Formats: sequence, structure tokens, C-alpha cells
Amino acid sequence: MRSEKRAKSFAGRKILTALVLAFVCIVFCGAFSVNAYAKVHKIKSAKGWHNISKYKGGTFKLTKDIKLTKRSQYLTIKKNKKYTIDLNGHNITTTYSGVALENYSPLVIKKGTVILKNSKKNKKGIFYSTETTAVLVGGKSKFYLKNATVYNNATEFRSNLPTGIYLRDKAKCYLQGNSRVLSIGNAIVMFNNAQLTASGTGHSPYPYIRAGFSNIQGAFTHYGSGINITSPSCKVTLKSGSIGTKASPPANVNSYFSTIEYQQSGDFPVYDKNGNSLKLAPGYVYLDFNGNVVPMSSSFDYLGASAAYYLKLSGANPDKRLTTSVKDNEGYYTIFVWKK
Repeated sequence: MRSEKRAKSFAGRKILTALVLAFVCIVFCGAFSVNAYAKVHKIKSAKGWHNISKYKGGTFKLTKDIKLTKRSQYLTIKKNKKYTIDLNGHNITTTYSGVALENYSPLVIKKGTVILKNSKKNKKGIFYSTETTAVLVGGKSKFYLKNATVYNNATEFRSNLPTGIYLRDKAKCYLQGNSRVLSIGNAIVMFNNAQLTASGTGHSPYPYIRAGFSNIQGAFTHYGSGINITSPSCKVTLKSGSIGTKASPPANVNSYFSTIEYQQSGDFPVYDKNGNSLKLAPGYVYLDFNGNVVPMSSSFDYLGASAAYYLKLSGANPDKRLTTSVKDNEGYYTIFVWKK
């Protein structure tokens, strides 16, 4: 009887020990799993920037400014995962200035979701590109810009359409908080079934979108729209924001291959060739810098002759655009999305 009791007691202790070990293992493994998922990868070099694509999603934080000196350092996201990239008050800058540009971008999103944000309140996190496009978003991917700046400054005139954010296919872009999109050409270009939503918290902070922007004095400023919508299937929903363009000066660019002349009014913060793709959130209106309501309007300007290596533009394309003739104190024709 005693041996039987001892055997039962021993078996009971074994079961209890096994249960305790299992519980500890579950807690430990669970904590490890959570910690592994929550790991923040530190990015401190151009190689580190490029290698983000090797991860199956995750959170990444810059620890210093980064210069991308060659295209092999650029980042292309191909996995259908979520990537959160925190500029952390630092800047990413391309310095490539080689042959004439094609459609290159230091950040290409083909799949998945990318959140580009800046967590430092008193420091600007700037994604600065001298390529054709700063951020190219395609497929069914999503791009969020939160309190950070995308700035395209292709000042060498190596492209006739430098763009801050280029959206195509079924891509979706969300501008949130104090996000800024600046470009020497079009700030945002939309093709196919792309969607754009701009939202802020009240009147400030709000998304700030500017075309014809250049910080280099005397540089040729391309004509451009704050938002350039090219397809009737595109959808823009504006809940907050400030959208503007600066008039381009008359300019001649001559080379062995081409002669290009621009004489551009620049008076179109939102360029919508179809006239029906813009949607204001309920209770909002468009205002100019003086506080006047801005209606949708059409204007027909002269479009000059064009050939393979010769293009002359005078005025703007004869399409509908949301326009204002009032300049703000920064010299931009600006439209504000404002609550009634």
C-alpha cells in the first residue's frame, strides 16, 4: 500500500512539474515571440537602407543621416508585408547625378504596406531625391506618410516630369498629420486606379503639398501640379491639406538632342484632366489664401507643336483644373481644404 501511495505521489509530482514547466515555456516563448516581432532594426548606412527589403516586414529606425550614392543602394519592397520606417529626425538623400534619368526611385513599393514616418517632433525627417521620382507606389500596395517630408529636387532637368510621389495601378496613398510633399515638378501624380487620401487633425497640422519647389536659387523650376490626376478611375479624398504650385519662369533648355521651351502660368494646384475625380470630405470647402471659396473651373490655353525632340509649351494643357489666381506669402498659388 505504501509503495502504491508513493508511486501515485511521485506520478502526481511529475504531472505538476510538467504543467509548471509547460506554463513557464508558454510564457517565455510567448514573450520571446512578442519581443522578436517588436524588435526595431536600426538603419545607419546605405546598405542597411537597401537591405530592408530582405526582411519580411518589421519596424526600422534611422540612427543617422544616410546618403545614397548609387542606384544599387535604393530600396524596392516586393513582399506583401508591413514595413514601418521611422526617419527619427534624420534625412535620406540621393546624390546620383549620372546619365539622363529614366524611371528610377530610391523607394519603390510593389507589394505590401510601407509607413514612412518621423517620430521626432522638433526635427524634420526628410526623404530627399534627385531622381525622377522620390517614391514610386504600384500594384495594390499602400503607402503612408506620417509627419515626414518627401522632397524631389531633380534640378539637373534630367527628366520632364520629376515627381514627389508617383501612384499607379491600384496603389493607395495616405498623407497624415504634418506630412509634406515637395517637388520641383509635380508633387503627386496619379494613374490608373490609384487612390489618395489626405487628412490631418483640424486645421493644423495638415498635409502640405507643393509643386515647383526648389531650394536652389536660380534653378530652373519645372511647371507642375500639387496633385496631377491623369485617369478618371483615380480617386482623391481630401479631409485636410494645403495644396499649391509656384509659377515657372520662362526658360529655354538646349542640348544636342533637344530644345525645350517653357512659358508656364503655374496656376493649377490640382490638375484634373477629367474634372470629376476630386472629392472633399463632408463639411469641407476649398479656400484660397484670402479665404475665398475656390470653384472648379476650366480654362483653355495654347498648346504648341510637339515632335520627338522638340516640345514647346505655352500656358497649360486645355483641361479642367481646380485653380486659384491668388498667391500666398510664399509665392505659391495655394488651395486650402478647410472646414466650413
